[in-house]
Amino acid sequence: MSSVLQVTNLSKTFGHGDIFRDVSFTLNAGETIGLFGPSGCGKSTLGRCILGLEKLTKGSVLFEGKDIFRLDRKERSCLQAKMQMVFQHPEVSFDPRRRLIYSVTEPLVYHEKGESEDVLHSLLPLIHAVGLHPGILDKYPGQLSGGELQRAMMVRIYSLSPHLLIADEPTSMLDMSVQAQILNLMKEMQKKNSTACIFISHDPEVMQVMCDRIGVMSEGKCEIMNKNYFSEWIQPLLVMDTMEKDHYECLLTS
Repeated sequence: MSSVLQVTNLSKTFGHGDIFRDVSFTLNAGETIGLFGPSGCGKSTLGRCILGLEKLTKGSVLFEGKDIFRLDRKERSCLQAKMQMVFQHPEVSFDPRRRLIYSVTEPLVYHEKGESEDVLHSLLPLIHAVGLHPGILDKYPGQLSGGELQRAMMVRIYSLSPHLLIADEPTSMLDMSVQAQILNLMKEMQKKNSTACIFISHDPEVMQVMCDRIGVMSEGKCEIMNKNYFSEWIQPLLVMDTMEKDHYECLLTS
């Protein structure tokens, strides 16, 4: 497998404390690594730093061999289409005053992949693939359910054929039945496109389904483990807030 992402000694501080420190891992094409931990552990901040949306205190992020923090604005812009993020709240990606067709075709038009009408025609197979009817594009975001918005968000993202996708709690706000549909769809699209993925969640069951390896985050540390090892220690991890610090660290390093 070819390496898409190399994260080396990433650290970010806020005030006098570490949000995370010395995080390192490599991600290959078609592989998914999860970032698991309680709210406030820094997993979403880590994801944004990897995309270059937030500054680091130290460390490097190599995307396809290029250090994203050493690129100029033009070079960074060229990489944007290849590095995409799925947010927990899909509505933030859509202009509530415009019909869905504008937001869905906007990325391809912005990256000079064609005019709006031509782009829409090229997107029809993808729109059908995510389970949407083309007629829904005439609606406004506020007229759609959470599941429909998340599917439309996937059309926006996968239309650019990204090489790296960071999914930040993409289904946590959806009903259980809709969650399963979206997760299965993400797995299918990833397999089809060999997309490297970082999946952020606090749900251990979702981690088991979606990830090849899992980074457990706590108190600024990120311990990378395979998901089989993760499952053996899932109960201790869920109650880690009630455990002594040294005992918890012993579980991760034993």
